[in-house]
Amino acid sequence: MSLLSGISAVNKRTTLLLGGLAFILQFYLTEFMTIRSLRPDFLLIFIVYVSLQHGSFAGVIAGFSLGLLEDLSGVGSMFGLASLSKSITGFLIGKLQGKHSRMNPLYFHATWIGLILFHFVFYIFFRFQTLYETSPEQFFLTWLFSATYTLALMGLMQIVKPIS
Repeated sequence: MSLLSGISAVNKRTTLLLGGLAFILQFYLTEFMTIRSLRPDFLLIFIVYVSLQHGSFAGVIAGFSLGLLEDLSGVGSMFGLASLSKSITGFLIGKLQGKHSRMNPLYFHATWIGLILFHFVFYIFFRFQTLYETSPEQFFLTWLFSATYTLALMGLMQIVKPIS
């Protein structure tokens, strides 16, 4: 049984190609988009879309796989942190699959945005522990700007592929 057995063959290829593209964007394009050492998280944007389209299981697989690639590339300072945080986010956002038509749109969008904000609190807290201890206001600003940068790019993605 394949890990992505719930996804058709065409969607598997498309999903894998888009995941590879997100990985390439994350590590080549973000160098040009870095603002005061803050980068957008293209991998997280991809995981949100996969989770909402294919559910929690696909979200966990995408989150763990891309998080592991991110950890192996040496970007983060704590090995396994990206895999864990992206897996949790993929699972929780995947629980929203198919609920857009049944939920109030305001609650639906507030939920996935809240989960992304939670992801950044979790990730930044463990990655910048000393910043939290020495300067809580700087930690808060780092969290706020990192999350806002990724959410702004997701807002632009809404023009191309709306979340539903």
